[in-house]
Amino acid sequence: MTHPTVRIRATLLAVALVSAGAVSVTTGTTDSEAALDYEAYIAKAAQAAKASKKKHGVPRAVTIAQSMLESGWGRSGLTTKYNNYFGIKCGATISPYQKGCVALASYEYVKGKKKKYVSRFRTYSSMEKSFLDHGRLLDYADRYNAAFKYPNDPNKFIRAVHKAGYATDPNYSTLVINLMKKWNLYRFDTPSKPKAKADPNKALIASLAPLAQRNQAATKVPASVTIAQALYHSNSGKSTVTKKAKNYFGLRCGGVKSKVSTGCIKVSGTKYRKYKSMSASVTDQGTVLTTASRYKAAMKGSKDPKKFLTAIAKAGWSSNKAYASKVYALITKYGLTSYDLRISTTVKQGNRGAKVTALQNLLIKAGHKVKATGYFGTDTVKAVKAYQKKRKLSVTGKADPLTLTRLTPDVRRGAKGAQVTALHTLLKSRHYEVNAGSSFGAKTLKAVKSLQKKTKLPQTGTVSVKTWGKLFG
Repeated sequence: MTHPTVRIRATLLAVALVSAGAVSVTTGTTDSEAALDYEAYIAKAAQAAKASKKKHGVPRAVTIAQSMLESGWGRSGLTTKYNNYFGIKCGATISPYQKGCVALASYEYVKGKKKKYVSRFRTYSSMEKSFLDHGRLLDYADRYNAAFKYPNDPNKFIRAVHKAGYATDPNYSTLVINLMKKWNLYRFDTPSKPKAKADPNKALIASLAPLAQRNQAATKVPASVTIAQALYHSNSGKSTVTKKAKNYFGLRCGGVKSKVSTGCIKVSGTKYRKYKSMSASVTDQGTVLTTASRYKAAMKGSKDPKKFLTAIAKAGWSSNKAYASKVYALITKYGLTSYDLRISTTVKQGNRGAKVTALQNLLIKAGHKVKATGYFGTDTVKAVKAYQKKRKLSVTGKADPLTLTRLTPDVRRGAKGAQVTALHTLLKSRHYEVNAGSSFGAKTLKAVKSLQKKTKLPQTGTVSVKTWGKLFG
């Protein structure tokens, strides 16, 4: 299609002088340049150019840069009074975007000679309407068709527009490109990356982790295995059995009754156990693995998730030959071994010795009132229960592996306080020399590294949960 609008495209710009408060815009700036907020203009123009690109396909960078050049960053008289950012004239055809017309004097260069003309220019109610009209003009004029082969390449687009006769100045497209480069206007045409779909497993892992750790504390089934099995059997929580029965492990109804299931549900001809909650499903998984005689041998190797999975698969958990590798792949992918409890000891009422003293010091560090006597009496039971309640753990009064894991902080050289006293107590019980008092100094560091070397841990000198696990046993 052709468009009858007559436009001024001289050596640099369409409008060099406008009678109503005219400003020279041959360089795109004015004497009051310092007062202009360039980024504010760009932000406003980018928003207006967005609608034009959506409707007419003109790259936003091109529209913005042309508006900068042709309106003097929005400060020409034609722009400030009439919202005309591109010097578009009135013609026989009325644009749906224009508000009206205004007669103004302007200079044009014709065959190299400067002449003064009175022309009728379109007026607009807003910047957006002016930008839409600019896009419409390029879109509707057949001579600019070649430019639209490059909707995602602003440089090629403006060169094609220039070549088609948009401006007679041989440097016009270069001026526009320089503005696009200087202000990085290309950012407004960069296709936005599609948002990555949220991994449903991450939210599921967050819900399963504390339940799996409690399960490990009670049954010694690795938390990593419990989580990975739940992800695998429930198809990331989307399986019919999981949705209808909250059964995350595909456990079936059979001769052995479950104490925590609420009955059975039939899905595709198979009866599955039904539960009230995810927690009950996790509890039943632990119960099955620790009470069924066929898994007895597998439980002996529960400290190694990979071997454990291989053993329970071989014992009949799954007939799928690739079961262990597929479930272990989930452990690897999501780093699930980080949820495994590294402490296997349970310290309880009536116990005496270094482990109890260490526990009491860790409770003191956690803000609970208890004396470090080395005897697990009623005051220690009370402190343990208070800690468990505060941390939303099973309130048993026993310092099980999960409670001890949560109690043990990372401790490194330079630390002072009850947590260092707890560390010293356990190191001395293993006949290591440590610093006096509750300061983690050179002697304690040497003892920690020696323990780590002996137990085949990385010799970092930092006492993290793995080192605490070796100390508590």
